[in-house]
Amino acid sequence: MVVQHPASVESGSSQDYDVVLAEQCEKREVEMSFKQALSNDKRLIWYSLGFSGTIIMEGYGLALITYLLSAFPEFSNKFGDYNPKTGKHEVRYIWTVLLPLVAQFGSILGIFVTSPIHRKLGYKKSVLLMLILSAALIALPFFATSGQMLLAGFFFQGVPWGVFQVLSPGYSSEIASLQLRPILTTWNNMCWVIGQFISAAIVKIFDNVKGDMSFRIPFAIQWIFTIVLFIAVLFAPESPYWHLEHGRVDEARAAAKKLVRKGSPERTEEKLALMRHTIHQEIKEDHGVEGNAWQRFMGLLRGSDRRRTEIACIAWLIQAMCGSSIIGWAPALFVSAGLTDNDAYSVNIALPAAGLLGTMGSWWLMMKWGRRKIYFWGLAVMGVLLATVGFATFAPGNSGGWAAGGILIVFTAVYDLTVGPICYSIVSEIPSIRRRTSTLSAARGTYLSFNLINHFLAPKMFFNGDDGWGWGGKGAWPYAVICAISAVYTWFRIPETDGVSARELDILFQHKVKAREFSTALAAQPLSKVAPKSSMGTLR
Repeated sequence: MVVQHPASVESGSSQDYDVVLAEQCEKREVEMSFKQALSNDKRLIWYSLGFSGTIIMEGYGLALITYLLSAFPEFSNKFGDYNPKTGKHEVRYIWTVLLPLVAQFGSILGIFVTSPIHRKLGYKKSVLLMLILSAALIALPFFATSGQMLLAGFFFQGVPWGVFQVLSPGYSSEIASLQLRPILTTWNNMCWVIGQFISAAIVKIFDNVKGDMSFRIPFAIQWIFTIVLFIAVLFAPESPYWHLEHGRVDEARAAAKKLVRKGSPERTEEKLALMRHTIHQEIKEDHGVEGNAWQRFMGLLRGSDRRRTEIACIAWLIQAMCGSSIIGWAPALFVSAGLTDNDAYSVNIALPAAGLLGTMGSWWLMMKWGRRKIYFWGLAVMGVLLATVGFATFAPGNSGGWAAGGILIVFTAVYDLTVGPICYSIVSEIPSIRRRTSTLSAARGTYLSFNLINHFLAPKMFFNGDDGWGWGGKGAWPYAVICAISAVYTWFRIPETDGVSARELDILFQHKVKAREFSTALAAQPLSKVAPKSSMGTLR
C-alpha cells in the first residue's frame, strides 16, 4: 500500500512511500536478536559513539571543576585564601558555589539555543560547530590567573556542553535499531562516567605535582578530546529523520544507506519507509501544523506530547536529585569524615571505576528487565544506601570516613547500573520524532535547573570551613527521601519502552494508555481496542 505523505513545512511538496516496506522493516527489527543487530549494524554503532563521546568532555570538565575545588592543594594555593585555623589555603565558599554554577548556567544557555541550531544545521553540523567553539574556549581556564577568568571560562565552556547534552542522546535514539537502542542511548551515561574516571585519575596523578601546571595540564587535556571527536563526527552521516523533516528525501536515503549493512538498497528503502511512516503518523496528530518558534514550543504541551514532555522532564529531574551529585563532591565528603586529602582521592578513583562496571552491567540488565522496573528498584536501593551513608558518620575516628567511602562505591555502582544509564534511555525514547530535540532541551533544562540546588547545598553540607555546615555523610539523608518519592512517581507515570518502536510509542501515547500497560502487543491491536484500562498492572 502506498501512502501520500503530508507536505513538509520546509519543502512544500509531498512524496509517496510504501507502508508494506515500513511494516516489514519494523517486523524485522522487533524479531531480530541482539546478536544479529550487533552484526548487522556495526557502522551505526561507531557513528553513534562519536556523537556520544562529546559527553566525555562534559563529564570530564564538570568533574574536574569539583575535584579541584574539593581538596587540590596547588589550585587552592593559586586561587584560595590562607586560613589560620587550618594552616592551609582554602578556596572561599562563594567560589566553590559560583564556578560549577556558571558552568550550569552556560549549559542552560546552550540548551536554549540547541533547538534552533539543530533545526537549521542538523545534528552533525551543530556538533562540529560546538566542538570548534569548545576548542577555542578551553584556553580561558588554561590561562586563567584569577577567579574571574575561571568564571568566564567555565560559563562559556558550558554552552557547547549544553548542546552536547541534547544532541548526543537524540542522535543515538534516531539512528539506532530497536535492539541496539538501549545500548546506544545508555552509552551516553558511560561516556559521562568515562569523563569522570579520566578526570579523577588525572587529578590523582597531578595531586603531588608542584606549581601551576599541576592544574593547567588537566585543563589542556580537553584539547585532545575535541580533535578526536571532531574527526569521528566528521565521518558520521546526518540523521535521516532530520532530512525527512526538511523534505530532503534523497539526502535521507543517502544517510540511511550508511546505516544499513553493506549499504543494501533493499534495507535502505525499508528503513526509509519506516521513518517516513513514523513521521506521517505524528504529522496526522498535529494536522501537519508547525508554526513559529513559540507555537513549536507550545506543541510540547499539546496532545500526547504534553505527557511525553512531563515524563522526560521528571525522569531527568530524578537523576539530578537522587543523590548523584554526592559523587562529584565525594573528596570533600571523605575529608570531612576524617580521611586525609591523599586518601580521599585514592578512594575517589574507585567511584567512576564502579560506575563503568555498573553501566556495562545495565546493558545486560535491560535485556532482562527493560527500563521501568530497573528505574524503580534502582531508586529504592539507592534510598537505602544513602540513608546508610548518614548513619556511617557516627562511627568513631576515621572509620566513619572509610565506611562512607565503601558505601558510596556501592551507591555509585547501583546508580550507574540503574538510574544513571536508564534515564538516558527513557528520555531519548519517550519524545516523538518531530519534537525530540525540543523535548530533550526542556528535559535537560529541568535537570540543570534543579541541579543548581545541588550546587548551592552540596558545598554547604559537606565542607567543614567557616561557610560550611559540616554535615558530612548526614547530607545524604535528604536525597534518600527524594529517592523514595521518585520511586512512587516511576511506578505510576514512567512506561516500559523495551521492544516498542517509535511508531508503536506514538500509538500508545496518542490513545492515552496507562504507563503500567505499555507493550508492543497492545500497540499492534486495532486502534479502537487500544484504550486505557482500570487495572493496576505490574512492573513489567
